[in-house]
Amino acid sequence: MNSIRCYYFYLLRKHFLSWRMLAVSILTVLTMDTFLAPLRIYSREQNVKMSQWGFALIWHNKYVGLCFMLIFIFAAAIFPEDRKGDCYIISRIGISKWVAGQSLYLLTFGWIYTLFLFLIQNMLLCSVMEFASEWGKGWATLSNDNVILHYKIYTTVPFLVVCNYDPLRANVLVAIILGLLLGMMGMLIFWLNFYSKTAGPLAASALVFMSLAAAKNSSLLKYSPTSWISLNGHYSITNTDQPTLTYMIGQLLLWTILFFLLSKLRAGRTQENNRRNRKWKKISWK
Repeated sequence: MNSIRCYYFYLLRKHFLSWRMLAVSILTVLTMDTFLAPLRIYSREQNVKMSQWGFALIWHNKYVGLCFMLIFIFAAAIFPEDRKGDCYIISRIGISKWVAGQSLYLLTFGWIYTLFLFLIQNMLLCSVMEFASEWGKGWATLSNDNVILHYKIYTTVPFLVVCNYDPLRANVLVAIILGLLLGMMGMLIFWLNFYSKTAGPLAASALVFMSLAAAKNSSLLKYSPTSWISLNGHYSITNTDQPTLTYMIGQLLLWTILFFLLSKLRAGRTQENNRRNRKWKKISWK
């Protein structure tokens, strides 16, 4: 366990100080600013303040989820680490702990990225923000189509969601689903990248783009995890066929565990593990 922890912190330092993470941070901030800029203009011109609960509402626009998921895929696409470059580490800790360390990093990175999105969203709206116990007038007015069209605001707020969801519960719910979803996507990429470095990003991107089809056909919501971030995607009062919260969390956990086990199994069959298989002879690190 100590070797897994040491390897995990090694990965944390290595990747958080890399050019890729710098690019991910810049892309995330610029993308979030693009979505929120019209909202700031509307708030200043109408002198309407936005509460701190907007994180749960911005995902109603299908392109918001699509953009940030693709940025996450870009960040996770380099995993697993190069096994030839990590041959010394593998020989010291073993292939199983090597896989576990990277899996732990990807899972925690999903939650870190979720927190980063939450902080950036509130920082970009801090100039027009007020702290309130309710949704506030600012977010409630975004259910008005005239306001949306006039200011070209990307974020639309379903009236039923604002009326029936407690803001704190809604934000916690969205954060949990997003964190689990990013972890699952990271493990999917990790597993498929053992076969090809393009297989993981392509499969994850296809899963993300499924949300566009699910937006037009509600019967696909159960098979489109990216759509689950939107509160409107599991509001059972208006559509009893939509996935329940238990279904969503259960599926995300199940697939995450499955992808981890498949990754571990695949890594154990590679020549870097000093094992004999059908295609490769046993090799030595010496």
